[in-house]
Order: sequence, then C-alpha cells, then structure tokens
Amino acid sequence: MPYLSPEMIVRPEWIDYNGHLNMAYYGVLFDLGSDPFSEAMGMGEAYLRDSGHTTYTAEFRIRYLQEVHEGARLRASLRLLDVGPRAFHYAQELIHADGWVAATGEGISLHVDQSGPKVAAYPPAVQAKLDATLAEHQKEPIPDWVGKPMGLRK
Repeated sequence: MPYLSPEMIVRPEWIDYNGHLNMAYYGVLFDLGSDPFSEAMGMGEAYLRDSGHTTYTAEFRIRYLQEVHEGARLRASLRLLDVGPRAFHYAQELIHADGWVAATGEGISLHVDQSGPKVAAYPPAVQAKLDATLAEHQKEPIPDWVGKPMGLRK
C-alpha cells in the first residue's frame, strides 16, 4: 500500500483567475505531501543538517485530472516504483477528501551530496528502508498511467 500524507488544505492565494487551483500549486502539494515520506525514509531536514546529503527532483510530470478549489482537503500518496543506489522512481496521486483523484505525478528523486553538489549513494540504513518500502509497494500493480508518453488525443 502506498504512503499517504497528512491532509493538506488548498489556500486562497493558490487560486487563479479561473477560480481553481493554479497549475503550479499542484507541484507544491505533491512536494509538501512527499516531505513526511522523506522523513520516514531517514532523509528529512535533520538528515541534511547532520550528513550534508539531501534529495533533488531530477524529473517530475503532472497529469491534471479534475479541478480543485479553495479549501479543498487533499492528501498525497507516494509509491516507490524502483530504487537504485543513488535515486528512486516514484508515482504520486493527489486524492481529494471525497475520494477522487485530482492529479497524478511521476518523478525521479536523486540522492545528493551537497558538498559537490553531486549525486551520491544512499547510506546503508537509508538504502535498506527504501528497499523494504519498494518490496511492499511492488505488491500492487503499477498504475496504468506510469511511463505513458505525452501526446495529443486523436
């Protein structure tokens, strides 16, 4: 089962002139929703402070599925798809409190030594947590939207 973030509320300043969540803030919600996952894997703010290592997003793609409005309550899921020695591939969904999926995201996260900065191997304890989480997440089928090319519908 994927990780599920605490609930987040759409702020008034995130609403655009069309009356719905501006596209940029979907990324903000995905990012905020992934922070507790990073903490659980041992790669949160204290990890940066103590080790000089952190994570960078190398790539992230968002699919906007349904409009979100001011005050909406959302949670972000995070599911590992693959883990390497220096990066992981993951999928996310923004899930409305009513149960529908507002958006999906797919990304690659890099483990970075800030002294370079340069991509670096995970320490054994972090690698073990990621590998154990991946094993749990692989029990479910990969979402059908993962890895799909972008293009026009005809």
